[in-house]
Amino acid sequence: MKRILLGLFVVLAFTSIDVQAQNPSAQDIEQSILKSDVEFDIYFLASDEFLGRDTGTQELKIASRYIATRFQQYGMKAAPGLDGYYQHVPFRMNRAPESIQMSVLDSTFTLNRHLVAMSPYRGDTEADVVVLEYGSQDEISNHELNGKIVIAKAGLQGDENPQQLFQISAVKRAQVAEAGGTGLIEIYQNQQLPWQTLAGFMNRDQLSLDTDSGSTNEETSPIPHLWMNGLAGDIDMFLSGIPGETISLSVKGEESRTFYSRNVVGIIEGSDTNLKDEYILLSAHYDHTGTTGDPSQENYINNGARDNAVGTAGILAAAKYLSENPPRRSVIVAAWTAEEKGLLGSGYYAENPPIPLHQTVYNLNIDGAGYNDITKVTVIGLGRTEADDDLKASAEAFGLEAIPDPVPEQNLFNRSDNVHFARAGIPSPTYSMGLTAFDDEINKYYHRPTDEPHTVDYEYVTAYIRSYVMAATLIGNADKAPFWLAGDEYEQAGLELYNFETENY
Repeated sequence: MKRILLGLFVVLAFTSIDVQAQNPSAQDIEQSILKSDVEFDIYFLASDEFLGRDTGTQELKIASRYIATRFQQYGMKAAPGLDGYYQHVPFRMNRAPESIQMSVLDSTFTLNRHLVAMSPYRGDTEADVVVLEYGSQDEISNHELNGKIVIAKAGLQGDENPQQLFQISAVKRAQVAEAGGTGLIEIYQNQQLPWQTLAGFMNRDQLSLDTDSGSTNEETSPIPHLWMNGLAGDIDMFLSGIPGETISLSVKGEESRTFYSRNVVGIIEGSDTNLKDEYILLSAHYDHTGTTGDPSQENYINNGARDNAVGTAGILAAAKYLSENPPRRSVIVAAWTAEEKGLLGSGYYAENPPIPLHQTVYNLNIDGAGYNDITKVTVIGLGRTEADDDLKASAEAFGLEAIPDPVPEQNLFNRSDNVHFARAGIPSPTYSMGLTAFDDEINKYYHRPTDEPHTVDYEYVTAYIRSYVMAATLIGNADKAPFWLAGDEYEQAGLELYNFETENY
C-alpha cells in the first residue's frame, strides 16, 4: 500500500510540475523579466550612437551583434545552414540619378519634369528607335529589336493598376534585353498616380533584395529604362514623328552597390518529444529609419525607441525566459533587418527559411507606431486565429486589455513583417502596444527624432512585454496549435501549407 501511495504521489508531483511549466503565473514571469533589463535594452538600442539603426550601416551591424550575443548568453541554438545566429541578407542599393537627358530630333527631355529612371543603368548610349504599342511579348517577338531603343506605352492594354505597372515594366525590360534591345522608354499615362507624385517617389535611393547576386543576367548589366511623362503635351504626335530616328540617352549618377545585412535567428528546443518539431516564431524588426535633416541640428536622429527597440527588447525577454523555461514546442526567435525599407529582411527569411515553413505553426510578431493607451495591448489580428483566448488572458494577467485593430481601414495587418508568414499560411498576428487611433500622441513620436528612450513609460512597456512572453508560452504549450478562424483570407493558404483537409482541422 505504501508503494502504491508513493507511486501516486510521484505521478501527482510530476503532473503538478508539468501543469505549472505549461501555465506560468504572472509572478513567474515578473521574477524573470525585470523592468531594469527592458529599460537597458531600449536605452542601448535607441541611443544616439546607433544613429537610427539604418539598414546597411555599421551601427545596425553592431545592433545585430548585441542581439546575437544575448542569444549566445541564453544558450540558444543556431538555425541549420546559417552563419551562427546570422542569416545574411543580400541587398542592392540603387542611388537616385543625378541627371537624365534624352534627345531626339530637336527636342530634349530631362529628369523629373519629363523622365524617371526605372533601372540602375548609368552611362551614355545612342540608337535608332522602334515604336511599339505596349511592348507586349507578341510585339517584341514580331519586331527586330537588335541594337534598337524601344518606345511603348507603360503597362498592358486594359490594366490601370499602378502597382501592376511596376511589375509589368520589369518583365518588359528583361524581354527587350533578351531580344537584343539596347534601351526601353515607356510612356506613362496612368491617371491614378500623378506624375509629380511618381517622380518624387522614383527620384530617391531605392533599396531592394539582390536576388540576382552572383548571376550574370541583364540586371547586373542593365539596359537604360525610363518612364516618360505622357500626361502632358501631345504625346501621340511625338510618337508618330520618331520611328526610325536616333535617340541619345545620358544617365549620370552614382552606380548601384550591393551589400549584406543580417537577420538574427536563434532556436530554443521544445520540451515535448511529440511537439518539438513544431515551432512558434517570435519576431520583431530591429532596424529603424536612420537620420533626418542636417547633422548640425540639435536633434536629427530617429532613435526608434518605440519602433522598434521595444519590440527587440520584447523578443530578447522572450528568449531569456523561454530558454530557462522551454515550452513544449520549439521556438524560433528572429530579429529582422530592413523592415523600414519594405519588410525586406522578413521577406528574405520567408523565401529562404532555415526551418521549413510548414513546421512553423504560429508567428507572434511585435511592431507598432507607438502607444496612446497604457491600459491596452492592440493585437493586429485579434479575431482571426484560434489563439484569441490565450492572447486576451495574457494581457489580463498583467492588468491590460487586449483589443483588436482599431483602424482596419489602414490595413495594418498587411503592413508589417508578419504578412509574409500569413501569406504562406502561418497564423501571424502582430502584438502591438496600446494603439486606439492615429492621433497626435502617436504622430508626436512616429518616425521622428522625438522617439527617444527617456520618453518611454517603462512600467507600461515592461507589463506589455511580460504579457507577450506569457502569450508565447501559452501558444507554445497548447495541446493543438492555433489555426486561422474559418473564413479568414489566409485560411486556404494555411490548409495548403499544413496539408490540412477542411473537414478535419
